[in-house]
Amino acid sequence: MDTLALFISFFGGGVTSAIIVQIFALRSARKDRKLRLLEEQVRELYAPLMYLVMQSERLFELNRRFHDAYKVEFIDKKFSDNELTQERLISWANTTIDVANDYVKMVEVNNEKISALLDSKFSYIDPDDVELFLLFFEHRIRLTTERNDGGVLRTPIQIYDHVGEISYLRPEFIERVKSKFLSKKRELEKLLKR
Repeated sequence: MDTLALFISFFGGGVTSAIIVQIFALRSARKDRKLRLLEEQVRELYAPLMYLVMQSERLFELNRRFHDAYKVEFIDKKFSDNELTQERLISWANTTIDVANDYVKMVEVNNEKISALLDSKFSYIDPDDVELFLLFFEHRIRLTTERNDGGVLRTPIQIYDHVGEISYLRPEFIERVKSKFLSKKRELEKLLKR
C-alpha cells in the first residue's frame, strides 16, 4: 500500500483533508506575502527610481545633442575675423554651452531626488544593489563637496588620478535600475498569473 493511502486509512479522510487544506493555505499566504513585498518594492522604490533615471538619461542626451550642434556650428565652420562677427559667435557659442550645461544641472536636481528616494526607501533595496547605490551616493557627495559654487573643481585635476573620477550618474547605475525594474515587473506579472 502506498504511503498516502496508509496515511489516509490511519488518520481518516477528515484529518487528511484538513492537513492538505492547511498546506495549500500556507503556500497561498507565502505567495501573497511575496507578491505584496514585490508590489511595494516596485511601487515605492524601483518604479520612481526608473522614472528619475530615465529623465536623467534624456537630459544627458539633450546635453550631448547641444554639444554636437556646438561642434558643427562653431568649431567645424570657418567664420570671418571681423570683430562684430567674432563677438556674435562668442555670444552664441557661450549661450549654447550654457543651455547644454543647464541640462546637466537638471540631472543634479534629479540626483537629489534619487538620493532622497534611496534614503527614505532603503529597506526596499535589493541586497545586490546596495553597493552600486552607495557608489551613486559617494559620487553625489563628491560633486557637492569637491566643486566650488561655480561648479569648478576645487582641487588640482591630477588629484583625480589618485582619488578617481566623479560621475553625475554612472552608466552601470542607469542599467541596473532599468534591468531591476523590468525584471521585477516580469516577476510580478508571473506571480499574478498563478
